[in-house]
Amino acid sequence: MKKLLLLISLLILFSPLYGHDVYIVNSNDETLSHYDTVTEILENHILQLGQYANQIVIQNSMAYVVNSGVHNIQIIDLETETTLDHIQCPNGSNPYWMALHPGGDKAYVSGLFTNTVYVIDLINKIVVNSLSVGSIPEGMVLFDDKLFVMNSSYGSPTGSVTVIDVNNDSVLDQIPVGNNPQFGAVDAMGRLHVVCTGNYGYGNPAVYGKIYIINTTTHEVITTMEIGGSPTKIAIHPNGTAYLCDGFGLGFMAYNSIDLSIIHSSTDLWASGGSFIHFDENGILYLGDSVDWINNGKVYIYSENEELLHTLTVGVNPQDAGFYYPGIAVDIPHYESVIAYNYPNPFSNSTTIYFNLTTRLHCATPWQAENTEINIFNIKGQLTKIITSFPNPSLGTLQAVWDGKDENGRIVSGGVYLYKIVSENVETAFHKMIYLK
Repeated sequence: MKKLLLLISLLILFSPLYGHDVYIVNSNDETLSHYDTVTEILENHILQLGQYANQIVIQNSMAYVVNSGVHNIQIIDLETETTLDHIQCPNGSNPYWMALHPGGDKAYVSGLFTNTVYVIDLINKIVVNSLSVGSIPEGMVLFDDKLFVMNSSYGSPTGSVTVIDVNNDSVLDQIPVGNNPQFGAVDAMGRLHVVCTGNYGYGNPAVYGKIYIINTTTHEVITTMEIGGSPTKIAIHPNGTAYLCDGFGLGFMAYNSIDLSIIHSSTDLWASGGSFIHFDENGILYLGDSVDWINNGKVYIYSENEELLHTLTVGVNPQDAGFYYPGIAVDIPHYESVIAYNYPNPFSNSTTIYFNLTTRLHCATPWQAENTEINIFNIKGQLTKIITSFPNPSLGTLQAVWDGKDENGRIVSGGVYLYKIVSENVETAFHKMIYLK
């Protein structure tokens, strides 16, 4: 018996640190699926959900499922995989999307049919406030104490983004954007990418996908890009790639969220599906595929290099997925956010960028100075400067000074800049610095 206990203890001690559970919402089946990433066991229909289950949000061991058809939020204990309670939204509101407040004690839910965002007290499980927003609000993004609500205004040539201050739950601004904005995501530079789906090609004239890039501080539209097709949901990978779900469920588009170059176009879709896309803490991609919306759907698991790892057959119309990390430390993503830093920051004349030469994430060999460069981008995602020279690399830490000049030796304008370290095929996450001119 003691040997058995010792064996179990060793298995726990030396078990992989990246294990977690994936929960998939099957909307048409009104059920939940569970996938264990360690055992690779999939269990379908483990729990009954409400009508038109649209989204799952996981916080610690609690899950919140947005049931649009029955106008409620279903509260699930993931430890026991049982329903604890429901939070009722107003009848006819058709709750569509949910965003958690950073404090964890309240949430925001968009009411698709009432042009309203509801503020929910998660402790007392009641709606405590309602805020009027634009027409037909859908996806929401919470960033820097602001909630950005995408108002699709479907049928209108223009939509909008409502900005809400989550400190006092007041509306700050309304930003006009393009046709049918449905979802958004914030990139490493703190810019909001709003996906304007268009009219799916059925309007007169036909309008296709467009991305609006918005400054989250000033609320100004920085730039726009034509992506084409009919994109809906968006997720930005830690490596900077923005993935878009095709509205017809035919695959995924992708572009570089910094320089806005297209990786997978609307005429050359990648993979299959389009009902959702998420990344776990290791940068692994989970892609939802509703197939024909009648038979069982699929979830495809891809590496961050877009190599297919697994295919899961789940319930009908998988609409969303969430990750639960049950008390197990997760592995650090390949794109580490603390590998490099610069000082001073903000700076007015010059700043020095540092990173460790001997520590290379997920690699047995150290960084090599001759194969390393620092790429610096401006707020528009344009490559401003490439630094390839590092003094005294043998000291164990690489460092380089940036004097605020571009590749042509011209002083750049003041503002926010982003940089990343690239060595062969390994790179850090983006790092932000502010140039005060």
